[in-house]
Amino acid sequence: MEIKIENYYEYVNKENIEKYLVCNICDKPLIEPVMTPCAYVFCRRCIEKSLDDHCARCSSYTKSKHLVVLTDPDILIELDNIQVKCKLCEQMDIRRGYFQNHIYEICPKAIITCSNNENNCSWIGLREELSTHLTTCSYQSSTLDSQKEKHGKFFPYLNIDLQQRNLQNHDVAIAVKALLINQRCTSLDLFNKKISSESASIIASVLDNDILLGIISFRNNLLCDSGVQFIAHALSTNFHLQLLDLNNNSITDIGVRLLAEMLKTNQTLIKLTLSYNRISNEGMTILVDVLINNNSTLRWLSLAGNSSINDLSTHSITNLLRHNTSLTTQKQ
Repeated sequence: MEIKIENYYEYVNKENIEKYLVCNICDKPLIEPVMTPCAYVFCRRCIEKSLDDHCARCSSYTKSKHLVVLTDPDILIELDNIQVKCKLCEQMDIRRGYFQNHIYEICPKAIITCSNNENNCSWIGLREELSTHLTTCSYQSSTLDSQKEKHGKFFPYLNIDLQQRNLQNHDVAIAVKALLINQRCTSLDLFNKKISSESASIIASVLDNDILLGIISFRNNLLCDSGVQFIAHALSTNFHLQLLDLNNNSITDIGVRLLAEMLKTNQTLIKLTLSYNRISNEGMTILVDVLINNNSTLRWLSLAGNSSINDLSTHSITNLLRHNTSLTTQKQ
């Protein structure tokens, strides 16, 4: 996986950066600057991506082999001295040339693996949590370098397919936490990852402040009512998530009551699926009440496969569809 360090920082006072330090393609300060034969300067990645045998600025004939690495020490020093802000820990005024060291060795909010990873320790977490973990780590090595033990190994989770990685329960929860902290994720499919209520609490701890995630699926996991409590509490103050899939999580009427409380304040969720749980007519009544009296934004609700919901709930469903005009689909 290519690690793009620039994904982790943003520029401070970008408007004050000298124009000759800025790439002519991306309009950002140069990274790995190269010069074309016609003397225009670009980031290497930018020019190689856009190069079609012609310069992106003057259209003169140019190939990758014609690019010359910029070696002017004064310009390189100026580029290194540009001030950036870490997106993870929000530390200000870090020299860009020093930022890689910040992420790999210092940033308390960087996701890292345990220093004993090579000894098969599977722990993943924030750097600020490493020292606590090491007090109980059973994979300690007497030969481990003290600096390596202190820093851990940077783990660059950005936008990844969790279904392609062999992670479950706690490990997948930490990975999700990294994704949300990095503000890089718009959709999460956590199907069949054995996520427990404890792991749900880890995910929920950053879910309330997320501004990009629009879809999250916990389908076929082990949340139960206790896990739903954490998710519902987080979504009470999350105003961006639109689809929540909680199918097949052993949720009962207790969990439904927690979700109903969340729906009283959450006005962005438009799809909620609760199929194949352990919800009864009582849970159905709870949902009907909140959707009639407190929520007009949910448009799609699924309760298919809840065997304890029977014909006695027909009146509640009819009442719901009569009074809640925003709910277009109610699947039982």
